[in-house]
Amino acid sequence: MAELNVERFYERLNKIHAQFLKHREGSTWNAAHCISIIRGPSDDENIYLKSSMVHHYLFGYELPDTVLTLGKGGQCTVLATKKKCEFLEPAVGRAPKNGSVTNLNLLVRNKGDENAENYEQLLKAAREGENGANVKVGVLTKEFKNSGRKEGSIIIGWEKKLEESSSKIEVVDVTAGISLIMAIKDEVELDLMKKSSVLSNKVLKHGFIPRIEEVIDSSLKVTHEALAAEIDAIIEDPSKINLKVQKDFVQSCYFPIVQSGGEYDFKVSAQSNSGDVKYDVITVSLGARYQMYCSNIARTLLVDPPKHVKETYETLLGVYQSCLKAMTPGYPLKAVYGAAVKYLRSEDKEDLIASLPKTMGFSVGLDFRDPLLVLNAKSTVVFREGMVFNLALSFAGIKLSESARSLVNSKSAVKELSKYGLVIADMVSITSNGGEFMTKYGKALTDISYTINDEDEDDGGDEDGKLARKIAQEEEANPTGGRRSGRLAANSSSAADAEGAAERERRQIQLMARRNEERLRELARNSGKKNRDEKTAKAEELD
Repeated sequence: MAELNVERFYERLNKIHAQFLKHREGSTWNAAHCISIIRGPSDDENIYLKSSMVHHYLFGYELPDTVLTLGKGGQCTVLATKKKCEFLEPAVGRAPKNGSVTNLNLLVRNKGDENAENYEQLLKAAREGENGANVKVGVLTKEFKNSGRKEGSIIIGWEKKLEESSSKIEVVDVTAGISLIMAIKDEVELDLMKKSSVLSNKVLKHGFIPRIEEVIDSSLKVTHEALAAEIDAIIEDPSKINLKVQKDFVQSCYFPIVQSGGEYDFKVSAQSNSGDVKYDVITVSLGARYQMYCSNIARTLLVDPPKHVKETYETLLGVYQSCLKAMTPGYPLKAVYGAAVKYLRSEDKEDLIASLPKTMGFSVGLDFRDPLLVLNAKSTVVFREGMVFNLALSFAGIKLSESARSLVNSKSAVKELSKYGLVIADMVSITSNGGEFMTKYGKALTDISYTINDEDEDDGGDEDGKLARKIAQEEEANPTGGRRSGRLAANSSSAADAEGAAERERRQIQLMARRNEERLRELARNSGKKNRDEKTAKAEELD
């Protein structure tokens, strides 16, 4: 086992203790006299237990079957096996004089008396200064007396001791207090959060995007589940996308979620199904964990999108920016939900309010999703500098009319799409200047839109569309070799496959030209007041 970072241990333990003393009488600490963090056995099925997160926060490691108490007077007592006590030994007698934590006392498990003396020592520490009166001991309630623990373990005996009437102990919940403290990251944590966010971003950019473009370009049949498994493998081994990261530093926060074909579920508990990916509205959500710190990113890819879908996506982008502005220190978490509703009403899009999620994000760190710090319509907790959230917005169950579908090419999968959903999620750090993105993969319409089938009808007098199509065709005839080679280049082929490679290259040029056409159409629309020559000059700059 590696060495304990003593300085960091005391820095964070003092942070917990100082906030405990300051707000002890409030609802987050429920007037507890003492905090008791009870860590049970390792649980691979539930990697986000709060007690495990506290251990990683304080020790840098998880110490199963361990009891830690922290009293008002500043005494910290730990009951654990001999090996774990040896790991903590370097911190004994080294409590900083400028902190409220006074000392660390280690108790080694004693099988001889089944820890009877150790439990008395823990009770004495919990009662420090209370002179025989009833004492409130703060625990993580959801984990207290959890099933699955082995009889004879340290924690089973301690939990029984707390409930004995002679102990004069009342157990109260302090989970909210712990959550609020851990939500505000120190510099070391913010650096790890940044690295985790960069990892998620790169997996999306260099893993999923090239792969889904290959699938679309080559008309491959692949299931959502299989594609999600490929992404998961990249997260677990970033060398697959040429990232130099130690494999034991990284893991997936959850199994990636890929959806298309009209069936969308944007809850964090959603799963990728076994159906084939459809080339219509494709959504992807993935989360990487770097040195135990979590991140999450989600994007929607639009293939042959009708005007209605593009306009709705642009509306979602507007909502997203409004929500980001609400993520300012001093504002309540519920301001994010309020900003979303306010924006939709201001844009005369009240019908989309019903399509918004009830929760628009959550606090992220060692815990992937803290259920006590969510961006909903009710939370009065305020944003503080140093917090990190995943801002996740979506529209679900939006109907796509038959008239809208009639405008797309008869070969397009969008023809079969009667309803769709859209999602965007990014990591956001709360700074003195407001919310700042930590995941920066593009989400503008021109970044996520693909056209692989031309519309059946002509542009009907749409001058912007005609201009975009003309320039795209010129690019196909005389390609500059810019974005095409970087985004959709095929793998090298052997001489024997030269003919097939040439055909693939031709199709890639066509796909990229059509994608460029979408980008150019957006540019032309935004530059409608300028003359045609100016539009053409700007369009050429895109490549």
